[in-house]
Amino acid sequence: MPKLEQLISDWRKTMANGQRLGKDRLEELETHLRETVEQLVHTGMSEADAFQTAVAQLGSSPAISSEFKKLDQRTWLPLKIVIGMEVVLAVAMAALLAWRMIRGTTLLLAAHVFTVTLGYATVFLIGGLGICYVCQRCFSDFSLTRQRSISRLTFPLGAFAVFMTAIGIGLGMIWAKGAWDRYWAWDVKETGGACVFGWLVLFTAIHWWRRMSTRGLLLLSIFGNIVVSLAWFGANLLTDVHSYGTPNDFMLTLNIGANLIFFLVGLAPAGCLRLSKA
Repeated sequence: MPKLEQLISDWRKTMANGQRLGKDRLEELETHLRETVEQLVHTGMSEADAFQTAVAQLGSSPAISSEFKKLDQRTWLPLKIVIGMEVVLAVAMAALLAWRMIRGTTLLLAAHVFTVTLGYATVFLIGGLGICYVCQRCFSDFSLTRQRSISRLTFPLGAFAVFMTAIGIGLGMIWAKGAWDRYWAWDVKETGGACVFGWLVLFTAIHWWRRMSTRGLLLLSIFGNIVVSLAWFGANLLTDVHSYGTPNDFMLTLNIGANLIFFLVGLAPAGCLRLSKA
């Protein structure tokens, strides 16, 4: 083990001196290198041979730097789609609620519906990224740079969802005080909103403190789809208060089942569905 640590230390120095990869990227590369060495050692290789093989698989410093530059210039297509959908959703919701206000909906209630809907929908968009990640990873693994670019977007999206959901819950409490003379009663809608808010705080906290890999975060985002589905649509099956849609039990069960399947598939090794492996 001391010999392996020395080899890795020398490798880091070479990588750091050869190209400007940055501390974060070097740490990610080292983590990947260590994981590969560990896997190779378990197959019976010596540590020295496993290290040399892992370094060869990882590539030379110029090659890695070149790949990073290329990937930095390209955005993963699902990321572009999610950003576009977020903008379109915000504009569409604003237009719809403006029309509803013209027909008599109060500004306070309209703002509550707008913020809660946008917050919940953002959770679905993050979960959608997780599903796209799982689907692509079944055929080919993601490079470290690509994973990092995905991770950089999921955090601000999660923070935005926390912000909008918190505002929506606050506005809903104010509206409930005026309409029903109470701020909070733990009905199914309010309980669901509290669960979604708690989930989002947990997700962003794990993200902020880097307690999980990009893969873990994206799998976690799929589970977020289930939380919001139960809080949003599941609650609609139990109450008529502010119903934003009324899917039946079958559709809700199908939605939850599909997300669970994607979550479980994401636990499989990368390239598990690839027809031919080099």
